[in-house]
Amino acid sequence: MVNKSCFAYIDGYNLYHGIIDKRNIPPKGYKPFTQKRPWGNLLWLNLESFIKSYNFPQITLQKIKFFEAPSYKQDSHKRQQIYQNALISLSTMDADSFYQGEFKVIEIFCSRCNQTFKSHVEKKTDVEISTEMLSDFYLSNCGAMILLGGDSDQIPVIRKIKMNDPNFEIFSISPPFRKSKEITKLLGESNCKTISYKRLLNHQLSDPVIYNGKSINKPNEYK
Repeated sequence: MVNKSCFAYIDGYNLYHGIIDKRNIPPKGYKPFTQKRPWGNLLWLNLESFIKSYNFPQITLQKIKFFEAPSYKQDSHKRQQIYQNALISLSTMDADSFYQGEFKVIEIFCSRCNQTFKSHVEKKTDVEISTEMLSDFYLSNCGAMILLGGDSDQIPVIRKIKMNDPNFEIFSISPPFRKSKEITKLLGESNCKTISYKRLLNHQLSDPVIYNGKSINKPNEYK
């Protein structure tokens, strides 16, 4: 049987925050990176080998699409750019693999202290993911999909695709503490996986990444 061509859709924001979640405890024998970010040294992730390591049946990973809003913090934005430049070295990614959302400033009123604070909320990323998934499905660009991020906002698009083709395979990979029960119910337990410390550790990019004769170094904040 010929394997189906598969596209992967990465929710960069959820993946990043899922990895640095302070509730993540390294397994016995491994030291936490910091108290606030126990898995913080695992952000230099080789998405291609990481996704392939799950060995989802009868698929061949053809393309990875990465969705993320540029950070409003200068240092964080610089690290995002470095990581994205490193990802372009992968065979399943290129300069057109990245889709940008945006951060918007909102005001939040605190009833306890009777003050208003400004905060930042990520916008458009979920819409971009849904749009690309639907477009690829209806244009028959791929025969299967992998959603990495576990965001329940993608439930409507998953449901829509499954309504049109119940046999269309969609797989989900979620960070710890972020696995959606609704997505698991839609796709089935065997199609939904949770990220582990050791799998992340085993699928890091080289440091440095050498691409087109240039050296791309892992940010010190990830070491």
